[in-house]
Amino acid sequence: MGYFRSIVQGGAFLLFTGFFVPVHAESSAEAKIKALEARLEQSMALIEQLAAKVSQLEQAGAGVREVQTQSARQSAKIEQIEQHVASLGSGVARHSGDVGLPLHGFADVGLVKSGEDNPVFGKGPKGATVGTVSLYMAPQFTERVRSLVELAFEVDAGGDVETDLERVQIGYAFSDAAIAWLGRFHTPYGYWNTAFHHGAQIQPSLTRPRLIDFEDDGGILPAHTTGLWLTGAVAAESGRFGYDIYLGNAPQINGTAVGSALSAVTTGGFSPALNALGAAGYAGSGTLNMRQAGSDRHRTSTGFNAWLEPRFAKGLRIGLHGLRTTVVDDSADANETRLNMFGGYLTYLGEPWEIVGEYYRFRNRDLSGATGNHGSWAGFAQVGHTFGAWTPYARTERAQLDQDDNYFAVLESGRSYKRSAFGVRYDVDPKAALKVEINRTHQDDLGTAGSDSYVETRAQYSIRF
Repeated sequence: MGYFRSIVQGGAFLLFTGFFVPVHAESSAEAKIKALEARLEQSMALIEQLAAKVSQLEQAGAGVREVQTQSARQSAKIEQIEQHVASLGSGVARHSGDVGLPLHGFADVGLVKSGEDNPVFGKGPKGATVGTVSLYMAPQFTERVRSLVELAFEVDAGGDVETDLERVQIGYAFSDAAIAWLGRFHTPYGYWNTAFHHGAQIQPSLTRPRLIDFEDDGGILPAHTTGLWLTGAVAAESGRFGYDIYLGNAPQINGTAVGSALSAVTTGGFSPALNALGAAGYAGSGTLNMRQAGSDRHRTSTGFNAWLEPRFAKGLRIGLHGLRTTVVDDSADANETRLNMFGGYLTYLGEPWEIVGEYYRFRNRDLSGATGNHGSWAGFAQVGHTFGAWTPYARTERAQLDQDDNYFAVLESGRSYKRSAFGVRYDVDPKAALKVEINRTHQDDLGTAGSDSYVETRAQYSIRF
């Protein structure tokens, strides 16, 4: 606005000199003075008008700068939201707008004090912890060709760093209603497992529900699948409908004990002090192996997920899911089990509420023995309410797992339990979150140890970049 002030000052000078010099050429001094006074008054009025105009222009410029600032803030917020959506890696996610090879990631650190102490799982951790550093890349080619790669560096219970290639999926988008992926992806059951990956910052709570934890953290379901995944969504008058259909390698259970109670006792294959016998006679030390390189005894997993977002209830999603696969283990008995899971889930993500509930019903069949069919179930429900940057939440979990079912008997985490968790999340900014959580767990099916109840307190500081 200095330009306009220079015009005003120059105009004033010209007006003043233009009237002042001719006045002295007049013969009458009094006439000169009166004429000068009149013209000076006119000049001052013109200067005041120009000054008012300059002031208006300066105010307008300030308004423009404020609008520009707000626009920049809004653009930054939109970019953050788009990056968050892209990080989910779902088939219908929008592109973040990056070009070349965009690299993003997550990291978290924290504190823990666990009261767990039993002969199966040992003593719980205490002290400062380093969580997971997750890097994900989404190379873009065309609107049709899509890809996602996620690499995670995790610290195990012994303090060693493990590297996992969590997701490697390459896809082709025929339309929003049909997107095909091939590779290793998050198994699309329920809502949680595909919405929240290994980045802790985007997860609403500090911990995942234990029953859908990742395989190496003790999950009882295959959290990942290597194979083919078809997904999509379509809009209708009644709402929005989405689906997932997948086909992949069946998991195996590795790291089991020697086998049945009889073979263990006769061969001394494991110590009851370290691995208490379950009801079926197994030590329960196995974990799921997703066989991402295939296997010599190939089995197939198939599953589906179908959901509806009704138009009359914005933010509500209702879904059904199912999984069928054949699982073998590496125990001496070489058990083979037909895993059948069917269930449903509900989510409501309407401000200020966040509600997620999932149910899993198992009807497993023993294919290698004569124990027949076995029924089990598991589920959880979590509710959160946002107050500005604060989101307190509560969650309840429960699993009733039949220990006569070889699938659960050989899994270290395949034991019945109950857990209640309470916590609060504070968003420091859109890319950082502080969380504090306290949970109480009652663990059953510990063999000779019976059961164990304990309280655990955790704090976490997580970021995304």
